[in-house]
This record gives sequence, C-alpha cells and structure tokens, in this order.
Amino acid sequence: MLTSSCNTTRSGASTAPDAPPPEKKSSIEFIDNISFQPQTSRNKTSPAERSSNLWENTAIRKSTHHSATIETYSPLQFKYAILTGATVEEMTNIKLLNFMEYWYGAPYQYGGSTRDGIDCSAFASLLMSAVFGIDNLPRMSKDQYFAGRRIGRDELQEGDLIFFHTMGKHRSVTHVGVYLRNQKFVHASISGVMISDMGEGYYSKHFSGAARVRETM
Repeated sequence: MLTSSCNTTRSGASTAPDAPPPEKKSSIEFIDNISFQPQTSRNKTSPAERSSNLWENTAIRKSTHHSATIETYSPLQFKYAILTGATVEEMTNIKLLNFMEYWYGAPYQYGGSTRDGIDCSAFASLLMSAVFGIDNLPRMSKDQYFAGRRIGRDELQEGDLIFFHTMGKHRSVTHVGVYLRNQKFVHASISGVMISDMGEGYYSKHFSGAARVRETM
C-alpha cells in the first residue's frame, strides 16, 4: 500500500500544498471535461448535438489522413485526441488511454493511492508501472525528480515525468505529472485526475524540470 505523499512533509490540512490550485473553467462543458467556446450560429442545435459534432469533427479536421476510415478509431481515441490537441491517428497507446480513462476525474487525496483518492506521485507511479512497466519508481515526487535522466522541455516525449514547485518561495519539487504530447500532461491535481497544459501561466511559472525514467530504470 502506498502511504507517502507527493510532498516532502505532511500537512495538518486535509489537502496538501503540493497540488496546484483548481483550474477555472470558463467554457461550456458537455462530455467528460471536453469543452469549447460557443459560437453564434443561425442553426439551432441541442447541446448534445453540438457536443457530438465537436467530438467527431475536431478530430477529423486535425487528422492528416482524411482518407482514413474513421470507423476504425474508437470513441476513446477521439476523446483523448481532442483533450491533447492531437490527431486521432496519434492515439496509438491504447494501454495509456485505458489507464487515463479509468482514473480520469478521480478525486485528489493527500497520501492516497486508490480510485477513491490519489495524490500526484502515487498516480505517476501507478501509471508508469501499468503502462510502461516501470515498477521501481520512487514514491515521492522529490525522489522521482532524480530517478531518471534530466531532459529539456524541447526533448519531452510521451511517458516523461515533469515536475513543479508549488510551495511559494520554496522551489523544491512538490508536484509531478506524466507528459503526453503538445504540452499536455496528465496528473492528479487538487481538482482530481485531469489533463493540463504545461504552457499555461501557473504551470509554466512553477515548472521545475523533466526526467526520462524509461531509459534508466
């Protein structure tokens, strides 16, 4: 049973300072955190119809192979193509997609390691084990930071670990996520397990570094 937390020390509060603040949502949501800014149109369609059209058309439009048979791709591939800003053809790691789908939205719990509540380092450890076969990743984010080969932001690939400092003036590593593609990463934030953009203000400002553990462990 994993009992440690993302952070280096425990806090008396029910939530830990290792997780970033909740992200504000200004757009309309229809399906599992997939959202978009509404546009004016003369055609009156229901929210469900607009959501369905967005789901399919966005992934098709981003696809570089328009002649491909769309029916060969699953709804799961379309969903995460949209969430990561990728083409549906790039969604080839089905094991990763299934893992994210199972955990997506799981609540944050400091020191937790189950679907009922999990913290960032436990989530990273479980993902790397289940998807990439890395079974000896350290439990705490500050130790995970030194477990692999240091890489730059321009070298990031799917499965690399990215780290953040989230405790004010203290710049030690306190948060970890797993990189996907297009600046997107999956992590257990204080809002729950979700996909975020490391180019956004908060994450860009608090970025500490990245490591590749698949080559060293």
